[in-house]
Parts: sequence; structure tokens; C-alpha cells
Amino acid sequence: MIKLSKKQWFILLILVLTFIAMGGILGFVFASLLSFVPAYFYLKSIRDSEKADVEPWETIGLAFVWGALSGIFLAGIFNALGTAFLLVMLVESEAYNLEDIENLTIVLTVVVVAPIVEEFVKPLIMFRNTTVRNEIDEVEDGIVYGAACGLGFGATENVLYGLSEGAVSTGILGIFLIVLLRTFSSILLHLVATSFTGYGIAKYQVEGQSFSIVVKYYLLAVFIHAAWNGLAIYSIQFDSDIGGLLLFAASIMLAISGLEMAKRKIRALDIAGSNIMGTDIRAGSGNEDWSSNKWERTSGWEQKKLRSSSVNTGDYNSNRAGNTADALYDSGSKTPQEMASATTNWAVNFDWRGAIGFVIFLIFILSDIIL
Repeated sequence: MIKLSKKQWFILLILVLTFIAMGGILGFVFASLLSFVPAYFYLKSIRDSEKADVEPWETIGLAFVWGALSGIFLAGIFNALGTAFLLVMLVESEAYNLEDIENLTIVLTVVVVAPIVEEFVKPLIMFRNTTVRNEIDEVEDGIVYGAACGLGFGATENVLYGLSEGAVSTGILGIFLIVLLRTFSSILLHLVATSFTGYGIAKYQVEGQSFSIVVKYYLLAVFIHAAWNGLAIYSIQFDSDIGGLLLFAASIMLAISGLEMAKRKIRALDIAGSNIMGTDIRAGSGNEDWSSNKWERTSGWEQKKLRSSSVNTGDYNSNRAGNTADALYDSGSKTPQEMASATTNWAVNFDWRGAIGFVIFLIFILSDIIL
């Protein structure tokens, strides 16, 4: 059972009252269901990508709720402050007229301020909350919890956009279209971007790498978010309806491809970890680094560093990777050996969704030139 803090209850109350004021009770319930139900299934697919040491729903829920409530609240405050700062700077520069200032403020807020702020606040629970931090004992866990934070944030943001004045003015259909389109695009953007930061946090916490690894993946998340927002603005302002539609379609394909990429990375890391854990610990084999005495003497972060260092250095015998690791995967899933052999098959692992999205993007470029 997920327990909300007093601050989160307060934020939830503010959000509910705000959403009801924007779209009425019916609009609020409709937009919430349309946004949070798909978000649950996205989250389930991410969680189920890990077969060994699957993360508990209670802890994943904490990360999701953080993104949906605290992350949204903090982002709203800091985005407003960043926008105000930009506005003051542009006005004092006296280099632009009022219309240019308004347009520049919108663009810079969406492309610069929002990515920097949002990718900072979304994964903060992975540092702040002891329960979540202690569950990150494998590198792939960082992707799972980062994705959970991003999904929570994206789900609440979907409701916000779905209840905007433009959507509400067209009735239930307008709310439906806005939330549905964002469910297959923007919410996945938040999942993918924050999973990168989560991956960096896990490498810092589990592998003991320097904090610069967190900064590296945070900046990558900011770049992905900024590029996405820039693409969205460009597609809206695009003169050709066909070109704008193709660009939007390409962005959706790239978002879906990002989801599949995150799931594939989790599976790959999970297989590597299960081979080590299955052969050296669960099977009780004689690998000195993984002897039961050493494992019992270490705790917490030391265990995590031992496990990840062995993954990185390949400190396991591939000939022993079969027996126990197979048991970690049920009959409906591929064994680690089958999945490992599949990685050599380019046709199986080729990112078809990403390729299709890239082709669509090329078509968009050509249409821009021709039309």
C-alpha cells in the first residue's frame, strides 16, 4: 500500500480542484482514466521486462506517485520562475518588440527551461527516498524507477493538457483526442528521457562510479526532451499540413521505439545479472568472489558493487550459465541462452520501429523540399 506524505496529499488536493475547475468533474474523471490507465500498462510492461529480482509494486508506485504529484508541483514552480527570468531578460535587452518577446519566451521555455527543470525534478526520489534507493541494487533497476517517475509525471501532464481551454471548448471529443495523442507520444517521451537519468543514477549508486555519470545521463535526458519539444513546436508551426502530420507521426514512432529500447536494455542487463547470480550465488558454485561467506559479510551497497563489477568485467564462466539461470525464466519466456544467441541475429534485434520513424522523417524532409 502506497502511503502519501502530507505534502503529497496537499498537492493532490490542489491538482484535483484545479482540474475540476478547468474541465468539470466529468472532464476530470474522463481525462484521468484516459491518461493513467495506459500509463499503468506502460509501467507494467517496463516492470515485466525484468525476470530476476523483479521490483516490488509498492516501491515502483512510490516513484510513480512522486512524478505524478511532487515532480509536477516542483516543475510548475521552477518552470514559472524560469519563464519569468527569461521574460525580464528579454524585456531589459530592448532588442525585441512585444510580439517577438512573447514568441521567444514560449520557445525558450518549452525547449530550454522545461527540459532542464523537469529532467532534474522527476528522478529526485531515487536520491531522497530510502526505500526506493535501497531497491536499486542492479543497474537495470535505475531504468525501471526512472521510467516510473517519468510515467507518473507524463500522466498528470496529460490530464493538464487534456483539460486545457482549447480541448475543453470542443467537449469530450477534444479532451479524448488531446489525451490520446499524448498517450502515444509525450508520455513515452517522459518515460524514455527519465529512464536515461535513472540509468546514470543506478551506475553511480550500484557500480560506485563518479557522480559525473549521473550528470552525463541527465544532460542526455535534457537533450532528448529539448529535441522532442523543439520538434513538437516546429510541427505545430509548419506551413504544410502534410509535412506537419508526417513530422508528428515520426515523433510518435520514435517515442514507441524509445519504449522498446528501454525494455530491451532492461532485459539485456537482467540476463547478464541473472547469469552471475544464478551460477555463482544461487547455485552455490565455487567462484571465490561470490563465495557465500563473502556475500554474507557484505551488505547493501557493497553487494551491489560486487555484482555490477562482475557484470562489467565478465567475471563468470559462460559454460556454467545454464542451469539455475534457466529457472529464472518461466516456460513462456526465452532462456538466457536463447536470448543471448538471439542478440547475434541482426534481424531479431534490429530496431524496426526506429527505422520506420526515421524513414517517415526523411519523407517529411523531402515533402518540405518539394512542397
